Amino acid sequence: MTKKVLIIGSGFNALATAYFLKSRNFDVKILFERNIKGVLGSIKIENESFDLGYQFFDGLDKETDKFIRNMFSNNDLYDFKYGASTYSNNSFYEDHAMPYWKSYGALFTIKAFIFYLSKFLKSVFFKRKKKLNNLSDLFSQLPPNIRNILSKGCEKNFQIKPHKLDVVANEMSTFTNFRQTLFNDNLSNFLKKNSNFFDKHLASRRKSNDSLENISLYPKGKSMEFIADKLIEKLKNQDVIFEQCSFDEVNLSSNLKNVQFKSEKFDQVLITTSLSNIQRLFKINLEQNYEHYVSQVFIYFTIKKVDFKFQYTQINDINLYCSRISNCSLYSKFTEKDNHLLIAEMPLTSNSELWGDDKKLTEIAWNEIIKCGVVSNIAKYEEAKVLKVAKTFPVPRVNFFKFLNELNLNIQNKFSGNVIMIGQGVFTRHKFIKELINKYK
Repeated sequence: MTKKVLIIGSGFNALATAYFLKSRNFDVKILFERNIKGVLGSIKIENESFDLGYQFFDGLDKETDKFIRNMFSNNDLYDFKYGASTYSNNSFYEDHAMPYWKSYGALFTIKAFIFYLSKFLKSVFFKRKKKLNNLSDLFSQLPPNIRNILSKGCEKNFQIKPHKLDVVANEMSTFTNFRQTLFNDNLSNFLKKNSNFFDKHLASRRKSNDSLENISLYPKGKSMEFIADKLIEKLKNQDVIFEQCSFDEVNLSSNLKNVQFKSEKFDQVLITTSLSNIQRLFKINLEQNYEHYVSQVFIYFTIKKVDFKFQYTQINDINLYCSRISNCSLYSKFTEKDNHLLIAEMPLTSNSELWGDDKKLTEIAWNEIIKCGVVSNIAKYEEAKVLKVAKTFPVPRVNFFKFLNELNLNIQNKFSGNVIMIGQGVFTRHKFIKELINKYK
C-alpha cells in the first residue's frame, strides 16, 4: 500500500522533500502558509523578473549535484563552477570568499601563525577538548587579532553578539567561519593535507583545494523562479496536492498508525519549516526565542556596462555596510532595457535610522560597489530598487539544538514517531539534501 505523507513548509526544502518522496512512490501533499516558492520567487526590475536576493545552488558535492540536476530539469541548469571573490582591507582576492588576512600585513599574519603554532604544539601533547557553549567559545580558539574582527563581523552580519549564538552559526557567513585564510594556497593546502589541526583551522581557495567539489548550478539566462515553476508543475502532474493554510489554524491529531489533519489521514508528517513556525503549529509559547532572524536590505542597480567577472564578491571588512555584491547579469539575464543587474546586500536592523531612508541606502551601496572595483569610478546606474526584509534567514541561538531535541522527543512520543522535523538549524540547501537522504537510508 502506498504511504501517504503530509509536508508542512514551503520553498526549496518543501519542494525538494516532495520531489524526493514522489521518486519513491509516496502519496504527497504540501501544506504551506504564504508563498509556496519562498525565496525561489522573484522581484520585478525594469519589467523583468529577478531573484529575491542572491540565489544559487553552490557548495555541492557529487551526491547533492545529482539530486539537484534530477529534481529540476538538467537541461535548465548550467555549472558556473565557483565564481566567488572577496574584498578584504582594501584588497581584492579572486576565487575565494573568506577574509584575506594577508592583506592586513606581514605582522598581522605572523602573530596569527604564532598563535596557531602554539595551539598545534599543545594539541600534540594535550588531547583534552574544550567544551564549546556558544560561538564566542569557538572564536576563542582563533588568534586574538582575527577573533576581534570576526566578533565584530558577526555583529555586523547577524546583528547579534557571538556569545548569544550556537557554535553552528559559524557556518552561516564567510565572515564568521572558523576556518580562515592565512597563507597562500600552496602553503595552506600543504598544511591542511599533512595535519588535521591545520585542516580544521585553515582555509584555501576552492579552486586549489582538490578535496572540495567546484560546482555552482544556476538556470543560465533565466531565474530561480523559472525552474521552481517548472518543478511545481511537474509535481502537480505527479498528483502532489498543494494546500494553503495559516499555521496557527493547523491541528494535528494522532493514533498509533497515522496522523490526521482535518478529515485526512497520513502515514507520516514531515515538517520542513522553521522552528518558530513549528512553535506556532504546536501552540508552544516560550519566554525565550531560540532563533534569531537577520534583517537585510537588498538594493538592485541597473547599469549598461559591467566588467566584473564573478558571481559575487564577499565584503569582509567591518568598515563597509554591504556584505556582498552580486553580478546577476553574469548568470541570470538582462532587463527589458538591456541593462545589467547588480545587487548590494546590506545587513541592517529594522530599527536603524537608515532603514527608512532609501535614498541614503542607495547612495551608500553604490559608493561601496565603486570602492570594491565592481564598476568603474565614473560609472552611473540607471535605476535602483530597494527591497527591505525584516526577517531573512534564522540563526540558531544558544541552546537551539537542546530545545530542538527536547521538542522532537515530545513530538515523537505524542505522534508515535509519525511526525518528523527535518532541516531545522540547517542553513545550506546542500546540507538539507544530505539530511533528507539520510532520513530515508
